[in-house]
Amino acid sequence: MSHSLPNSAAEFTPVRTRRAFEEICVQIRREVQAGNLKPGDKLPAERELAARFQVSRSSVREALRALEIVGVVTLQRGARGGAVIQEGSIESITHVMQDLLFLGGFSLEDFTEARVCLQREVVRLACDRATEEDFKVLEENVAKTAALRSPEGLMQRTELTLEFYSLLAAATGNKVLCALMSAITDPLRDYITRLGPDRSWDVAASRSKFLEHLRARDSESAVAEMVSHMTRLHQYLLAQMQQGDS
Repeated sequence: MSHSLPNSAAEFTPVRTRRAFEEICVQIRREVQAGNLKPGDKLPAERELAARFQVSRSSVREALRALEIVGVVTLQRGARGGAVIQEGSIESITHVMQDLLFLGGFSLEDFTEARVCLQREVVRLACDRATEEDFKVLEENVAKTAALRSPEGLMQRTELTLEFYSLLAAATGNKVLCALMSAITDPLRDYITRLGPDRSWDVAASRSKFLEHLRARDSESAVAEMVSHMTRLHQYLLAQMQQGDS
């Protein structure tokens, strides 16, 4: 539920730059960082913001749309609508990573290498911290994956594969690692869907072996099994991409 922002809560100043909407974004972000704007706060109406910033309403509208895209505000419609500060969301991080990957901001090679580096630390922490409930949900995921062997189950199998990484990150109890893991795992969905899975590799069998090590709190063996699987997956994706380019 949103609540209106007191007039004195945020200290906005007139904008003098040519690209006014960017300065508006900077000031609103600054007020969020200072704690003057919090999730659920409703910003003043466009007309009032335009007066405070001494810019046109179109500049304010452009700034609010830009902030909506990156997840800082949500624009509610209707007579009582307006711009409301959002709760933090990992979706914006994931979208940035996807854009950087697909638009050439960095290579698939660098991307997959970074995944392996992060996953090593996730596995080590999960070995120390995973609870019985964590083990159960991971085992359920592997059982569902093993049951999907027909080509028709490709999409669901892909989703279960990605879910496994999220569940494993959750077992660390570290929300930042969960966000980072999601950001560098979700972009692979498009690659796997487009290129198809490596049918010569039994993912469920590898996952089962990994979980045995995880339950035994054997971090080195768990890391080795996970890295072996991820390296094979990444090599497959890179090879398929190169074939498509040739």
